[in-house]
Amino acid sequence: MRIVIAGKCMQNPCVKPGDPCGSSSGSAISVAVVMVAVSLGTETDGSIICPADHNPIVGIKPTVGLTSRIWRCPGLPPTVSDAVCVLDAIVGYDPRDHEATKTAAKFIPECGYKQFLKKDGLKGKRLGIVRNPFLNSYNGSGSSAISTFVHHLKTLR
Repeated sequence: MRIVIAGKCMQNPCVKPGDPCGSSSGSAISVAVVMVAVSLGTETDGSIICPADHNPIVGIKPTVGLTSRIWRCPGLPPTVSDAVCVLDAIVGYDPRDHEATKTAAKFIPECGYKQFLKKDGLKGKRLGIVRNPFLNSYNGSGSSAISTFVHHLKTLR
């Protein structure tokens, strides 16, 4: 695996030769291969959402004001549980970012977000899977993306 933090020469750690996606892909890869526990950064133009989509990690893109803009805190943790713990750690009022955080702070649950995690939270839920638009772009590419997608779908079932 090659990583150049400037965003020039990176490989997706799970789907080779997949694109790790975006300027924060070095941060996403470091989480995906467990070099770091979590990575925090900014969401400017898909910098969190795209690498989270292309790597086996979770992206957090909080509502403006839920976290301070001073520290630029959207994050890339490896699991939903980790994401909730990170979110609990970074949310709240910041006097240095008074205008953004004053209103949102009153909506933060008293005991944090971790209280809403449920081990069987997806049990009994129905998920819609859009197969054709996703898979058509990979047809004939020789990519393992289709088999990987089917494997993960079976795991969810």
